[in-house]
Formats: sequence, structure tokens, C-alpha cells
Amino acid sequence: MGAAVSTIERGSPVVGKDVVRAWVDGWVLSRSVPAAVEIPGGFRIDVGEPGHVVRYVLFDIARVRELAVGRADGGTWIKTAAPAEVVVPALTPAWTVNDPEFLMSTPLRRGVTAVPSGYTVHTEERGGVTVVRVRAADGSVAAGGRIARTGSTAVVDVVSTEPAHRRRGLGAVVTTALTDAAAQAGAETAVLVATAQGRALYRSLGWESRSEITPAFVA
Repeated sequence: MGAAVSTIERGSPVVGKDVVRAWVDGWVLSRSVPAAVEIPGGFRIDVGEPGHVVRYVLFDIARVRELAVGRADGGTWIKTAAPAEVVVPALTPAWTVNDPEFLMSTPLRRGVTAVPSGYTVHTEERGGVTVVRVRAADGSVAAGGRIARTGSTAVVDVVSTEPAHRRRGLGAVVTTALTDAAAQAGAETAVLVATAQGRALYRSLGWESRSEITPAFVA
């Protein structure tokens, strides 16, 4: 079977190895974990954290059953570029399926967005990773995120807003600051994986859904 993808949006483009590879490469740089190892149908990442020892990211649905049966150790994750109704039948009862996520991309361009009164934006570079923090008037971090550049592609990661500061547009401020920094550094395309809630924000900023991602893990 060839690379399997979701049809979460009518007419959405087929996602292939190149898009998945871009996300994986940026994710490992952002998280400071060892480089991914290519395997048939996807990639293996040795994360090495409690509850998240190893992660497999697959673009070929045919590989799910083989990994699900043979890699059912605690702390193993599989993230597959396909919807749950395709992935779940290939799993054994040992696996727990999380809520769907969404692989998205956008062409990069310079941009700015208005910062709400009382907030300031702070940017820091860390070896190919740009960290953006939005601070409130008292100096506390209200929102933040990172973008990791790997050649012409950049991966947005861990964008979040503290509960007391939500619904003020800070997510858009962070995302725009991140993509602006990556564009200024020469990256041409940005990729991310969003939650269902986050997908609405990124769509409003012009991002395109490429594939549904089904996460599954063994506790």
C-alpha cells in the first residue's frame, strides 16, 4: 500500500514523505532529542522521556500493524498520517488512541500583527530555534512558542497561551512572530501539527491542512 493520508478536507493535497520528514526534523531540533532514523514507511525518534521513550511517525499505513504488534512496550508512541478509522483496526488492545491532530503547512512570508496593550514580545535565538515569549505587564509569560529551522523548512512547536490570557489574540501574535523570524532567516515553508482547537487559529492565519494525524501509545 502506498502512503496513506486523510481526506479531512475535500480536495486536500496528498501528504507524502517530504512533508512528514520536514515535521520530524524540526520537531527533534525543537525538542533537543537525537535525530530521527528513517525506517520503512516512516521515522523512529528515540525521545527517552518517561512515558515517551520512543516515537514512530508513519506516512505508510501498511506499517502500523507491524509496529503495533511488535513494539508494544510502555512509552511507545505511533503517530500516523491517516485518520483514526484507518489506523485503529491495525492496533491491538494494548494501544490507547488520543484525539486527532492535524499536519498543516503554509508558505512563509514576513509579517507583523498588533500586540494587545499591556503585552510585549521577546525573541531569543537558540541554535536554529527561535523562541518567542509574550510577557504581561507584570513580567510574567502570557504566551509563547518555538520555531525550528531545518534548511528551507521551519517547524512551529509548543505554541501555548496561559489560561488567564486567552481570547486576546496572543496565539496569533506568537505564531506570526515565529514565522516572521523564520522567513527573515531564509526559510520558505512552515509546518506544524495542531490540535483540533489549534487548527482553527492556524486556518485563520492562512495555514492549510495536509493530513490528519492519529496518535496512539502504550502506557
